[in-house]
Amino acid sequence: MPATELPGGARVRSVWDDAIERDGQMLVLAGNEVSLLSPVATALVHAARDGITLDALGARLVEDFGAPEGRDPGEVLREFVTALVQRGVIVIEG
Repeated sequence: MPATELPGGARVRSVWDDAIERDGQMLVLAGNEVSLLSPVATALVHAARDGITLDALGARLVEDFGAPEGRDPGEVLREFVTALVQRGVIVIEG
C-alpha cells in the first residue's frame, strides 16, 4: 500500500545508519542514500524512531509546527512519509 493511502492507525518507524544535525536540519545516511532533511522532516524522523502511528505523528507535528495553511495536515504528513519511505529513512511497519 502506498504511504499516501495509509490509514491513520498505520505505524511508521524511522531507520538510518548515521546522521549529523545542525540548525534544525539533519543529514542522514540510510543504506547508500544521503538525504538532507528539513526541520519538519527531522522532527518527523525523531518522533518515529521507536515507531508511531500516523495519527499520533501528525498530532505531534501540528503541535510543534502548526497546521499547514490551506492544506489538510494528514495529506501533507503522508506526502512527507512517502518521500522519506522512498529515501529509505522511514519504513511502514506491519
